[in-house]
Amino acid sequence: MKDVLLKTECLSKSFSNGGMLRHILKNIDLELYAGDFTVIMGASGAGKSTLLYALSGMDKPSLGRICFGEEEISGYGQDQLALFRRKHCGFVFQQIYLIDTMSVMDNVLAAGMLVNRDRKALLKKAEELFAAVGISKEVQKKFPTQISGGEAQRAGIVRALINQPKILFADEPTGALNSKTGLDVLDTLTKCNEQGQSIVMVTHDMRSARRGNRILYLKDGAILGECALGAYRSGDRERQEALSGFLREMGW
Repeated sequence: MKDVLLKTECLSKSFSNGGMLRHILKNIDLELYAGDFTVIMGASGAGKSTLLYALSGMDKPSLGRICFGEEEISGYGQDQLALFRRKHCGFVFQQIYLIDTMSVMDNVLAAGMLVNRDRKALLKKAEELFAAVGISKEVQKKFPTQISGGEAQRAGIVRALINQPKILFADEPTGALNSKTGLDVLDTLTKCNEQGQSIVMVTHDMRSARRGNRILYLKDGAILGECALGAYRSGDRERQEALSGFLREMGW
């Protein structure tokens, strides 16, 4: 039986638009489990990114509860949410937010120093993570503008992992990459998950979605259905067919 890592009850999010109330998320009850690679899919405007931001404490829900273990984070103020994210969450976005005036290594260490002031221990951990994702020492010394998009995104994953987060949140992490570099990033995320890292990823890409073991499909702000795929195996045609069939059923 897997441990429940994150749980929502009647999670809702609304925005006021020109005096009209727009409901983005509608009474979502959800449990996320430790060790899962959960993928959130759905058409544009379905509420995928809004759900990810609410789950991660980047945005506050309008109604409902979000619990991280025994800790209810939905009632937290901004300072408490910032501390929660810093301690428990890692983030990888489509846009790669590395600081151009700092080396790749210093980008990672700067994120680590927010939680751990032991620079020597951080440096050791960063070197281990860079080695795991295939980033050489030469690339670590360069500035973000001097490396490829794939290298930058993998460096972004290292930065997201440096504080050993309970959950890694990824929002379209391959959306700005070409096919080859996107595959490298997906391989990196898969490897992290195989080593026990819990991941929640938003994507509209079938190739990316196949990496998840659990697929959630959102429509009009609600979970329309979900699909269990099991552990990822490269070249698994049954997995591909199961996901394709599920998405057709959802109206993809």
